[in-house]
Amino acid sequence: MQIVDYPTRQMSPFIRQSLSRSVLKSLIKGDSKLDYNKALGNVTALYRSALGASASEVQIPLPMDEKPRVKPGEFTDVEIEQAIEALFDYFEANLQTLNTYLGDSTKEIVMTRVWKEILTTIEGLLIPPLSEAPSDMKPLTDKEVDIVFKWLKVSVPFETCEGS
Repeated sequence: MQIVDYPTRQMSPFIRQSLSRSVLKSLIKGDSKLDYNKALGNVTALYRSALGASASEVQIPLPMDEKPRVKPGEFTDVEIEQAIEALFDYFEANLQTLNTYLGDSTKEIVMTRVWKEILTTIEGLLIPPLSEAPSDMKPLTDKEVDIVFKWLKVSVPFETCEGS
């Protein structure tokens, strides 16, 4: 069972670093230097590789009245996804290696454990630790909670595609 634990132990610190309060704060403050075109391209490529879509498929843009509206002060999905782009790049590089060298049952166990680590990390952001010990952890703002839920939403296709 040690082979199954190793990838999760190696990925956990990077997952926690990528899905952290400091990343949330830097996104809110606008400290991050975001290249939106690169982020969109990387996320699109990740989804295409996961879903097996061919590059020759025609992409039809949405009509103007169906495009999502962005209110002033709100972040676009691209901005939110770019904040955790390094995590997707990390998964793309490492999970392809695991996919190549692990058997199906072992791969499924590893992917389940990685997905649980993502969920535990997000839960840790949203819910303060429950114990008798005093905590100075402040609750997230509404905007930060929205961002964390969007991170979860963009992580779900990774879980359903890569984990199968």
